[in-house]
Amino acid sequence: MTNLAAERFAYAVAAVVGAGTWLVVSTIGGRREAWDSELYFSVALPAIGALTALLGFLLPHRPWRWAFMPFGGQALVALLQNPTGGLLALGLIVFGFFGVACLIPAYVGAKLATVMGRN
Repeated sequence: MTNLAAERFAYAVAAVVGAGTWLVVSTIGGRREAWDSELYFSVALPAIGALTALLGFLLPHRPWRWAFMPFGGQALVALLQNPTGGLLALGLIVFGFFGVACLIPAYVGAKLATVMGRN
């Protein structure tokens, strides 16, 4: 797989995992929005953090993108579920905040790849 193909695949995986965690957590948690369930913070966010670390390790060039892509997927699903949401702007800010938080595992993964000579 070429690097461009790997990057495109990683973008898709990150977006699908983000969207999927939103749908699964909101369904299992019985909430309209996933972050209204405690599962979002105990399961979904740590899983996304682990994914960003893995993607940062596998594709260490510009690891910041792996931190934000899952939340783009979540934002898209949230928008499709409730297109007239009155707090949409606030939700986008929160997704951005979660993306900033996931910069840490993404950069840790990228640094580990560099240390191990994978870069």
